Amino acid sequence: MKSLTLDGIYIFFRRLFWALLLLVTVLSLIPNPDNLPGGSLWAEFLAQIFLGNADHADKITHFIAYGVLAGGAGLGGLRLFSRRWLIIPGLILWSGVLELLQGLTQSREPDWLDMVANSAGVLAGFIASLGLLVLITGYMERRKQI
Repeated sequence: MKSLTLDGIYIFFRRLFWALLLLVTVLSLIPNPDNLPGGSLWAEFLAQIFLGNADHADKITHFIAYGVLAGGAGLGGLRLFSRRWLIIPGLILWSGVLELLQGLTQSREPDWLDMVANSAGVLAGFIASLGLLVLITGYMERRKQI
């Protein structure tokens, strides 16, 4: 059985990141996926709890999507211009480009509150991934000492 290595973790999350980036990009540019039946019940529930209004369910979806995306980048050890922290403005910029491109479609329009949710998700996901990496590397170091 192969032993789990930090390089293996990085490779897995890099691949996951690129797949998620493609998915988020496609979902941002196709006709509104929020109109799917039953697709946003969980987001409405969370929006009611955290934002006090179920009408903001799409903001919860944006936050989670970009949080998972940034988390994948962080756990994958991705860097932009040799700096890990530049992933944060890079993903925020990408989300802004996608919001602007939505204005060019027939069925979508840009929403700056979506950008706020995207940015908050990027920050939360990236910070959480760094904390998780500390836990993973600590665990792996302790395992080596046994």
